[in-house]
Amino acid sequence: MALAAAPAEAACWNRQEVAAGTIRDFQSMLMVATLRCQVMRVDITADYNTFLNANKPTIQRMNDRLKAHFIRAHGPVEGQRHYDGFATSLANGYGARQGGKDICSGIASIAREAAMMEGSEEGLILLAQRQGIATMLPEGVCALETGVTIAAVQATPAPTSPVVLVSARGPAE
Repeated sequence: MALAAAPAEAACWNRQEVAAGTIRDFQSMLMVATLRCQVMRVDITADYNTFLNANKPTIQRMNDRLKAHFIRAHGPVEGQRHYDGFATSLANGYGARQGGKDICSGIASIAREAAMMEGSEEGLILLAQRQGIATMLPEGVCALETGVTIAAVQATPAPTSPVVLVSARGPAE
C-alpha cells in the first residue's frame, strides 16, 4: 500500500525548483531595475532584452518548472494563483527598494553578462549568487541538498508557517 505524501512534503521545493525560483528572482531584479532606469530616463532596455533573448528557452523552462511546483502543491487553479502571487511578490520586493540613476550602469552590465550565459542555468544561478539573491520559498525546501544553504525565517505579514530563505551560495568553507 502506497502512502500519500504529507501536505508539507508535497509542497516543498526540490533542487530544480529552487534553481527555477532563483533564476526567476534574478530576472525580476533585472526587469524591475530596467523599468526603474527607464522612468529615470536612462534606457538600458536593449541590454535587458538581449539578456531575455539569449536566455529565453531557459527562462521559459524555469517558469514552467515554477508553475508545475505551485500546481503540484495547490492544484490547477490555486496553483496558478500562487505562481502569480510568487512572481508578483518578487517584482514588488525589488520595486520597493530605493535606487537612483547610479544603479543603471551596473544593472546594464549585469544584464550583458547574463546574456553571455546563453541559457546556462548554472551560469545564471552563479550571477544571481553574486548579486546576493536569496529567494523566499513559502513552502520550504524538501531536503538539505549539497551546495544549497537554507535558513528558516518567519513569513510576513501573517507568520502562520515558516518561510525558508534559500541562498544559492555553496556550503561554508
